[in-house]
Amino acid sequence: MLMLVLIERLRRRLSRLNAMANHDFCPWANRYVYWLKEPVGWFVTAMGASLLVGALLSPLGWTVAAGLAAILALGLGFPWLAIRMIRCELSPTTYQIHERQTSQLELWVHNRLPLPIIGLVVEGYLPEAASQSRDTTAGRTGVGLARVPALSAAAYRLVIKPEYRGRFPIGQPTIACSFPFGIWTARRALAQVRPVTVWPLIIPIAAELDVSGNQLAEAGSGQRPASHGDFMGVRDFRRGDSLRSIHWVQSARLDNLIVFERGGPQKQAVELHLGTELCVGSDLNSRENLAWRIRIMASLIDLSVARHLPFRLEVDGKLLMSGEGAQGRRRAWELLTDIPLESPKSEGQTRNPNLVANTSIVSTQILIDANSESGDRLPDHLVRVQVLQPGLGLRRASQHQSCLVNLDEDITRQLTQLLMEAARESYAA
Repeated sequence: MLMLVLIERLRRRLSRLNAMANHDFCPWANRYVYWLKEPVGWFVTAMGASLLVGALLSPLGWTVAAGLAAILALGLGFPWLAIRMIRCELSPTTYQIHERQTSQLELWVHNRLPLPIIGLVVEGYLPEAASQSRDTTAGRTGVGLARVPALSAAAYRLVIKPEYRGRFPIGQPTIACSFPFGIWTARRALAQVRPVTVWPLIIPIAAELDVSGNQLAEAGSGQRPASHGDFMGVRDFRRGDSLRSIHWVQSARLDNLIVFERGGPQKQAVELHLGTELCVGSDLNSRENLAWRIRIMASLIDLSVARHLPFRLEVDGKLLMSGEGAQGRRRAWELLTDIPLESPKSEGQTRNPNLVANTSIVSTQILIDANSESGDRLPDHLVRVQVLQPGLGLRRASQHQSCLVNLDEDITRQLTQLLMEAARESYAA
């Protein structure tokens, strides 16, 4: 027991010493010594010291100073000259990709120097947060080119695999060179850059999305009469009917105007509600939780389009769009891509988790958020998916199915099971 106490005291003292050693006692002087953080600063300092040695102590200092001056001239001059004698253009081979989908960037480099250029690095195309590894982008690590031949126009393929959605590049990408000694890095903006859009990841869901309604209008169950659609029969002419719908053969036979009766199946739009509240956890886990909520939403939109169903997308209670088909799906993915990686809401802002449930349910509604049904914030590895359906037949009360999706387990299986249970409840009604 005494040994543990001594170890704890020693740990505290070492922690205090470490804090004192890393404490900035003179913050006002930082701007005068920041240049020493670069290797070139130490070379300049060493050359100044060598000049003093040569002037005051020994002629050997002049030799050392001359060597250091040559290193500085080559280390500063070649990178400066290299990035000004090349022209770089960067464009993706595919302009729209999904998260975690491997794609390529095509980099054209025109070298006007009669010397090969070594050590070029492309920086800033994708942020570090959007990349799966530091080898595939962009902060200050970038993608390096081993060698660009002299007097040439070469094309290179750079592999990327974005981890998060977004439109890239966010800033201006640069080409950098620090060859041969790495004591200074010269940078220059690329001459031409074409952007790439990274859509949310799509989760394959093998389930039916049963949608029906109880309103005899444009949306509902069964067939509805309309001026277009499948042929349903004939009827007498009514005021306001189009002349194009007249069945002339039957009209001549019966000596009365007869028109075609057309119609089609009524479709109820799927209402998709997404909440972007923060979850309980660190900033990184909160961002990951929001990313998975958006991925689930994008997958449900894809499922709706695959089942030929229209949908309505709402984010934090605000209607963003209504659409159907491939164009509607593309537009919805674009809107989800524009949602920031970090939730724009603060910790004090919450939304009533039963907001959707309290409305009049006339169509299938799916709610995705980070709150439990009681309104408490969920841990970062859980996402609540709630399915609300209108009651049909003898059961007029709305059907409710809720599931806490565990992001550490098979998400596809959990979503498929939830939708299958919701479909069984709908059939039973």
